[in-house]
Amino acid sequence: MDIFKVFNDSRIVMLEKDIAFCNDHRTYKNRDEEDAVVKNMLDQRKRVLWELQVYDDEMKQLLSEFNDHLCNAATQLYNRTKAVYEEYSKRDDYLGEFEIESKLFLGFDYPELHPIQTETAKSVWDALTQGQYDPLYDNGCGSPLYMSKERHDDDKSAIEWLYLSEELDNWNEGLDSEWSKDMHIAYPFHNLYDHMNFSLFDLIYVREFNVEINLKFDGNICK
Repeated sequence: MDIFKVFNDSRIVMLEKDIAFCNDHRTYKNRDEEDAVVKNMLDQRKRVLWELQVYDDEMKQLLSEFNDHLCNAATQLYNRTKAVYEEYSKRDDYLGEFEIESKLFLGFDYPELHPIQTETAKSVWDALTQGQYDPLYDNGCGSPLYMSKERHDDDKSAIEWLYLSEELDNWNEGLDSEWSKDMHIAYPFHNLYDHMNFSLFDLIYVREFNVEINLKFDGNICK
């Protein structure tokens, strides 16, 4: 895999330059129109990168490492969420219902592992992860994790949250099926890759993740 050849493709160079410029110079005067332009360019960028995609051993190793780090971060978030849920379930200083909502995001900072370390590439990453051009990403990499007495999501395992099933699955839709048939790719990768504007070349170098845990409750505070 020649990553430099991929990102030196004239179509990618032009699109990324325009995406970076628009993202760095948002005026918010006509936000809907500005966002529509960037969304369109991000979609075009993903389509071109999909055309340039390669399925070799290096790509497979990098994807496997990304998936491992993704699953590890998600499992840690699951455990932290469950710990908060169990703590508040035992508290008697308030009466009422509460709900915990947890989300996993790709690291806000541009991946240090990525071979392309230009200001343009970093601005494009900012557009993808923090530009709010894709409402689906507001929920993070995959589905948010909810825990409350009403939802009973605390009964689900981390595996069930990650794979939407009780056993390891392989969410490899959109990839070469033969190349990826022995991989246990988690659902969040599928969500990012199939339903958002992240390309395989964007994701395989990510090793850091950010988390968001929100606690909401209704009730009375007891003295």
